[in-house]
Amino acid sequence: MKTVVIGLLVGSVLGAWTSPMSGADAQDSLRDALYRRFQPSRIEVANPARRGMVTRYGQLLVLSVEGVPAKPFHVMQANPKAPVSHVMDFARIEVKADGSIQAELGPLTLTKGTSLVVLEVALKGLRVHLLTHTASPVAGPPGGARVYGCTEFVFDVEPDVVSAGRADLVIERIERWLAWTSGQRVCAPGIDPLCLEP
Repeated sequence: MKTVVIGLLVGSVLGAWTSPMSGADAQDSLRDALYRRFQPSRIEVANPARRGMVTRYGQLLVLSVEGVPAKPFHVMQANPKAPVSHVMDFARIEVKADGSIQAELGPLTLTKGTSLVVLEVALKGLRVHLLTHTASPVAGPPGGARVYGCTEFVFDVEPDVVSAGRADLVIERIERWLAWTSGQRVCAPGIDPLCLEP
């Protein structure tokens, strides 16, 4: 009887050491991996002369497809004494797990090769959200000035991929749309160097 009990205890301990991550741990691991891969940037909001410029670069991405919708970057101020805030209005494009696409129309259209920065990356349930901002102004509506564009990319992810924390599969899917270059190093112009290290 003692031998059986000891064997069960040893088996339980070994099982605990070799068991896979729990669902919560896997999601946390996936969130961390996505944040490291698509490190967010900061943009200027308050200063009218620099409004929309990237002041601190995270990861610079390059759009790999044509015809992605965007909405113009704009800000609001409730009153002259209130702080200026970014109106978080993004054209949304959703990439389903089966590869199909659902896109919201926007007044701007981004071309392949457009440089983008990430303002926020989040895992919400079975969807990865990337709020992106063009790294420089792009062509505005016909006859209008060049403007910064804002797009939200949403990538649907299968439940088993999330529960296993498979960041590699999620990142591969995202990078079919938003190319990542490991050797990139970009500094914000006109301020103390705040650079992305390769």
